[in-house]
Order: sequence, then C-alpha cells, then structure tokens
Amino acid sequence: MYRTCLTVVLFSGLCHAQPNLTSPPAVSPQELRYLRFMLLNVASLDHDPKAIAAYEGSLVKLHGLSTQESAVIHSAGQTLHTALVQDRQSSRAIVAFRTTLLPSDLAALAALDAQREQTIATLANQILNSVSPATAARLRNAGHILANALHEN
Repeated sequence: MYRTCLTVVLFSGLCHAQPNLTSPPAVSPQELRYLRFMLLNVASLDHDPKAIAAYEGSLVKLHGLSTQESAVIHSAGQTLHTALVQDRQSSRAIVAFRTTLLPSDLAALAALDAQREQTIATLANQILNSVSPATAARLRNAGHILANALHEN
C-alpha cells in the first residue's frame, strides 16, 4: 500500500511537472506588438518578395534563428498571408459600390479586423511554442525593448 501511494504521488508530480502543450504561453501586449510587426512584414501583401526574403534573413541574424526556426516563422507568415488575402477580398466585397457604409458593414469590417488580430495572436503563440526557449526569450525581449523605446519617446 505504501509503495502504491508513493508511486501515485511521484507519478502525479511528474505529470504536473510536464509542460502543458495544449495551452500557449501568455504573450504580453508588448511581445505581441513586436511579433505582430514581424508577422505582418513576413506576410505582407504589398512588399516585394525580395524585400520580404531580405527581412526574413535579417530576422535570422538578429535573433540567431536556426533553419528550422526560420522555417517556423516563414510558415506562420505564409499562413497569415493567406488570411490577409482573404481578409482583403472580404473587405473589398463589403465596401464595393457603396458611398456610405451601413452599421452592418462597419460591424462586418470590425469582425474581420478582430479575426485578423486573433490569427496574429494565435500565430505568435505558435511561433513561441515552436522555437527553442532561448529564441523565444530573444523574441519576447525584442518586444520589451521596442515597447520601452516607444514609451521613452
């Protein structure tokens, strides 16, 4: 009986010590602001593909990304790019041929904005879950540095 109780206690302690892989790490507003900026640059609909590739290369150098980590960010950018294309098409359909937007149109546009921001937050969390802890710390730190710089100005 003693061994059974000890085994249960030890096993529950081990299970509790395991990271919860289903819940993403909490991203602070400062961190999300930087990751949002990064993702929107990687996913841009309006920038030249060569400029985007150069930006991705600069992220590798800036954050010391491995090839796999760079691919994670690139993939998140591609996912966001697809969402942005759909978002732009939906926005254009809502405002097409209208001189005045109805409250329902404004609500639909606001819903698209909210959906985009949720996608960005989800992708930011996926990035932080997929890169090494050291890289995640560097990405998070960049958000804090940016926030502090903006706060000082």
